[in-house]
Amino acid sequence: MKYITKIFLVFAVLFVSSCNLLELEDKLSDPNAVTADNAELDLVMNNVVLEFVEFVDEASDETMPYVRLTAMDGGNRYDNQDGPSSFDFIWGKAYSELMPDINLVISIAEESGATVHAGMAKTIKAYIMMTLVDLFGDVPYSEAFLGVEKPSPKADSGASVYDAALALLNSATDDLKNPVGSVPGDIYYGGNAGKWAKLANTLKLRYHVNTKLVGGTGAGAKSAIDAGVITDIADDFQFQYGTNRENPDARHPYYSDGYENGGPSWYLSNYYMWLMLSGSEKQTEDPRLRYYFYRQDCDENGEDFFTLDCQAGPYPSHWPLDAYPYCTASSDLFGDPNMQYGGYWGRDHGNDDGIPPDDLKKTAWGLYPAGGKFDADDCSQVSNNGVDGGRGAGIQPIMLASWVHFMRAEAALTMNTGEDARAQLEMGVRKSISKVMGFKSVSAVDPAFEPTTAQVDAYVAEVLGQFDAATDKMNVVMKEYFLALQGNGLEAYNGYRRTCKPAAMQPTREPDPGPFARSFWYPASYVNRNANASQKSSVGQPVFWDTNPDGCVN
Repeated sequence: MKYITKIFLVFAVLFVSSCNLLELEDKLSDPNAVTADNAELDLVMNNVVLEFVEFVDEASDETMPYVRLTAMDGGNRYDNQDGPSSFDFIWGKAYSELMPDINLVISIAEESGATVHAGMAKTIKAYIMMTLVDLFGDVPYSEAFLGVEKPSPKADSGASVYDAALALLNSATDDLKNPVGSVPGDIYYGGNAGKWAKLANTLKLRYHVNTKLVGGTGAGAKSAIDAGVITDIADDFQFQYGTNRENPDARHPYYSDGYENGGPSWYLSNYYMWLMLSGSEKQTEDPRLRYYFYRQDCDENGEDFFTLDCQAGPYPSHWPLDAYPYCTASSDLFGDPNMQYGGYWGRDHGNDDGIPPDDLKKTAWGLYPAGGKFDADDCSQVSNNGVDGGRGAGIQPIMLASWVHFMRAEAALTMNTGEDARAQLEMGVRKSISKVMGFKSVSAVDPAFEPTTAQVDAYVAEVLGQFDAATDKMNVVMKEYFLALQGNGLEAYNGYRRTCKPAAMQPTREPDPGPFARSFWYPASYVNRNANASQKSSVGQPVFWDTNPDGCVN
């Protein structure tokens, strides 16, 4: 859920409307403001780790619809799914709130020798910097925090910002080799310097994989792996939500959205749900299916176009119906007389129809990652004042061990790292399933529907069989990576642009949706208030590391 109700009281240099305002603020001293002179290092660092998850959540929410992790229902073209103002929040979160505090932490920590604070802050800053490039392309960095000296900072090339982020990661690992100090408010790793170092090395691996078309090297990727990356679920980089309902609402945003009153506002992706069913692209049901999605209504009989529009048809002529029988009469997805697959009720890619009265029917976020309900064919409404399932004790996944194995498989296939891509693929699939099934500790799982060891092994065997038989082994790797990315759109968005896979994903309903969004519109707040900023001509403009040909993604 987007944090659209946030009110920004302090604007960074990128958001001010005039130099006069900056000059006035420069002469005033707010006794309540945190400055370098009165900052308490732990308090500022604690604020950083709390604010960071809002940045990650927004990056995920904005990217999921484009890659079919959720339904793209805001527009029927890639250039109208979001407008420039859609990105004001994430831009402000980065430039107004997070990076000024992070810069302050780094300055104080380096001066005082607090290497754990410094290493943590540099790692988070590097992640933010790379994400801004991943979303927008060229962004301000070198002049971004010079105050009245540069009221309209120029944008630096995405490549130079990425390289600056890599330098920060190298500095972070140097800091973390000799840990000094502790961070009591570290809600990610409890101040464990070794785990932060693994995360920093993992982000170095990600740097080389993301830039493999423009200079990222297999040697660089292998060096990061050898230095020690995230390999254990216990080292997963994630934000843990709680179950507190009010003052504050500490639950996962997807749970707060769907499990209170009125039903979910999200439409989940028909394509993503379909991929996990037996009889779609695999004969084995994905063991994560009942953890990812919760069906509120398993009987579509008697529905009409307004509540379940795919019942009405016909499909657009450009849709490959043989490959995507989501709603046809013979489909297992809808209308199964045994209701095995009835009720996976989302939207197709680019369906921007109006909102029918279906909030209490549409498929809801499940136990993973939202802390919702496990689907045991009970098919009941979840709008129950927040008492169902895990009561919101979900996670925001940011970088997981399973994802690292998929990156390593990709690097082995395309960057000559010398690792066994098949073995990395298997570890990625198994760790993803184990991670998801581990959520039975959050809320009870009906043992009659919990995947057995034999079912998990059958799924893994089918994946490996597809890999062995495939002429395009990368497509198998990226499809399984995609299926493991529930709750994180950014990594899926990057992977899709980087590899053009998974191939043949569901097209939009609109036959001509325009070029795929290979980057996003610059935020309105940036373009309108920075004299050196101008809006890009098209969302089809790629970021620097995406040199794939036009039409590579759809």
